[in-house]
Amino acid sequence: MTAITEPDSRTARQRVFLVSLAEDADVLPRFRAAFARAFTGSDATAYDVDFAHETPVGPGIVGIAIAPPVTLTAAHLAALPDLRIAAVASAGYDHVDAAGLAARAIPMTHTPGYCDIEVADHAIAMACALLRNLQAGDAHVRAGGWSSRAVHARRITGATLGIVGLGRTGALVAQRAAGLGMRVIAWAPRTPADKASALGAQPVATLAELLAASDVVTLHVPLTPDTKHLINADALALMRPGAALVNCGRGGLVDDAALRAALDSGHLSGAALDVLDTEPPPPDHPALGLPRTIITPHLAWLSPESEFASYEMAAAAIATLLGGGVPDHLVPGQAKVGA
Repeated sequence: MTAITEPDSRTARQRVFLVSLAEDADVLPRFRAAFARAFTGSDATAYDVDFAHETPVGPGIVGIAIAPPVTLTAAHLAALPDLRIAAVASAGYDHVDAAGLAARAIPMTHTPGYCDIEVADHAIAMACALLRNLQAGDAHVRAGGWSSRAVHARRITGATLGIVGLGRTGALVAQRAAGLGMRVIAWAPRTPADKASALGAQPVATLAELLAASDVVTLHVPLTPDTKHLINADALALMRPGAALVNCGRGGLVDDAALRAALDSGHLSGAALDVLDTEPPPPDHPALGLPRTIITPHLAWLSPESEFASYEMAAAAIATLLGGGVPDHLVPGQAKVGA
């Protein structure tokens, strides 16, 4: 924790922090500008708006925008007596003590939609890389080979992409895949069939049906107790021999031990993972030794545009609440503003 002591000249002022590992010099000026634009009270300059790489604590801090992997824990909350709002600068909020915030009736917001485009692009890029077997081609050349037939690339157009979940990101993946001429199927029980069809996806009734029919399966559902290890040994056994798996959702959706067995046996041709169950992974994490696998460091969400969007949305939420309004994107089940 970073203890914040107020300078003498600021003893009457309240403070707002953006907490992030970002290094870009434009982050704080843009966060401050977004805060000022959204503030509807009498004077936005009454608040000091600052930046920190670690979660600050101490009196006088009324608003925190917090971006993963930085955390907001019970210990932090105990040392933030004046906190009025926590704005999570991401769609997910498993890095924040949501129960602790709710216990103190502190509202929490998040930033859904800020990186949907990036995640969809990343998932499609991974699916295409697996079908074209780019990772094997790269390794083949670096090992001294030069045979196109040794790589076993497949055609993207006409391949079947199975999408698990048709929320905002899954819907964008469906549209992109359809644009590439892929056959798109989707298991999304909460999505009406006509909506799935409008996205270019053919709905299927069960996950088992999707797994058996797909050349590549891509995961776009949240991690919940019901979806933990959704892709386990039984699910992987249902996939087509030679199929591939993409996970840009959450690491806990996939049973790593079962995935290793499916890759080691040759049942799956490859996998592409942007997320792991432990991040960053320790040197002995099982995923790091998986064969025929592309692993990226949870970067599917990231572009300059998406990073700034998440911070600006968080700034607007804090400014709106401090100005007396109701912020957008309050997390369901958390404290209600004005309740």
